[in-house]
Amino acid sequence: MYVLRRLFHDGFDRPELVLIHYSAAPESSPDTLLVRSTAVVVPSGIPGTRQVRLVLPRPPEGGPLLVRYLFSTVGGGREWFSSPYDVLLPGPATAGDVDEIEVEGEGNAVPAPGRGMFRLALPLRPDEPRTGTVRFGFGAMRRKPSLSLCRARVAHAHGEAPVVEVPEALSVLKNYPMPFFLYHVPEGGTVPLADKINGARITLRDAEGDIVCARALWGDRSWSAHNLTVMEVKNFASEEGRASGYFHAGDRESFLRNRAAVLAGHPPPRTFEGFVFGPSGSVVEYCFQVLRLRAGEAVASWVNAPSGANWSITL
Repeated sequence: MYVLRRLFHDGFDRPELVLIHYSAAPESSPDTLLVRSTAVVVPSGIPGTRQVRLVLPRPPEGGPLLVRYLFSTVGGGREWFSSPYDVLLPGPATAGDVDEIEVEGEGNAVPAPGRGMFRLALPLRPDEPRTGTVRFGFGAMRRKPSLSLCRARVAHAHGEAPVVEVPEALSVLKNYPMPFFLYHVPEGGTVPLADKINGARITLRDAEGDIVCARALWGDRSWSAHNLTVMEVKNFASEEGRASGYFHAGDRESFLRNRAAVLAGHPPPRTFEGFVFGPSGSVVEYCFQVLRLRAGEAVASWVNAPSGANWSITL
């Protein structure tokens, strides 16, 4: 797998939130999407600069990978979208910005149909080394898990636990992601350590009925990994105008008008729902970023807990 680093420079008006929306396909077949997702672009440690690392698959038949992406920001009540960019992996335009995750065997790293990935700092134990590499993978609970479950190898990042991508679910029952296990083993280890991955449903009530899009920004208590969940209105039945299509729509203004028309069939109060994920027993913090349609204009705002802080939930 490739890991592609992209940078974003804040400019004069520092955004409240920066996202990157990306897709990847074989160069020889650009309509065959291998991945399409959105990630949070986080501060890089250099003032005014943010960065994100995109985990991307290699084309199954070999050859270059075509990556298409654009940025969006939220600030001052408005959204802004950049022009799209295209790059090839490997290629001169990304020299110095590409790493690789070593993968051994097939393993089980593909999310269930309709589910994506989330980012998580590997839950290392206090006595585990913070140098060298660590292998990880996913599967059902096993009394004696095999090292073969840990198919990917990553390096520690400056003494910190590496941030990896984890499937939201390996299987789904009645639209609910079923728990599974994340396994990891440090360099030189022989017995994989297991962490149960749980999901929790979170909701946002829209009493006024003017929210057209809602997203949950979430992470663990340390915010070592940032995630964004695109939420959907409960019992939203239409295949057209689904919230997941907004960021990648060719005409977003038209998309919002069509979505608002569909939402009119859902009388307020409406409930937006989505899921957050993490190891069993861990705490997730979250808040909401919403688009409200007011006088025909999309207005961006934040929704926090009544205290003004983030909400939290124990998985």
